[in-house]
Amino acid sequence: MARADRFRRIVGNDPNGAIYFLPWRTSFKTALNFGLVGLRQWRLCYELPAAVVAAEPDVCARANRAVIEDAADQIERRRPPVLVGLSMGSVPATLLAGRYRTPLWSFASADRGDLMIWQSPAARPVRREAEAAGVTLGDFTRALHGLHPIEWLDRIDPASRFSVGSFDRYVPRARRRALVKRAAATVPIDNVVFEPLGHFGVMALSRWRQNQWLRQA
Repeated sequence: MARADRFRRIVGNDPNGAIYFLPWRTSFKTALNFGLVGLRQWRLCYELPAAVVAAEPDVCARANRAVIEDAADQIERRRPPVLVGLSMGSVPATLLAGRYRTPLWSFASADRGDLMIWQSPAARPVRREAEAAGVTLGDFTRALHGLHPIEWLDRIDPASRFSVGSFDRYVPRARRRALVKRAAATVPIDNVVFEPLGHFGVMALSRWRQNQWLRQA
């Protein structure tokens, strides 16, 4: 059984292509089956560690940083044309897009990881486990400092794009609104698409949206 803090880096067919970061608990095989890796040519695809969402704040932080630093090493060798973040994968994608001022394609993202753990229905079992152990929201806020997408949105390339589900039950409305408000200070509002869909609908449509954005680039 794979360790909860282990990620997987899959090498694609184009050394000059996009780098993908998949949703939490989504395998590469599943991503291919559902079209999440939407471009025909891409460079790398990351499966996130299960521990990027965990009841121990320091474990969350370490798991996120492990992916980010590995991808940073790859980006230092060759800058990609775009970083694609899907759901939880938008966390490392956004941080790296800010660090390297690289275009970002973000799908079903949120502004802050600590508040997502505390507010998202998808993370409810993790919050319950954390509270049972005496862990508070403040503990997550401290541990995840510097790892929130909203802290990096002012540094991303203005050509970045966002796909937001208007009926996303997994990303609470307040988390979507805060993300869009900050992103709109950097990217044209036309680059933020509000899909009349829920979380999984945004994922299902992402292949079509990625290819649309590629044609418009």
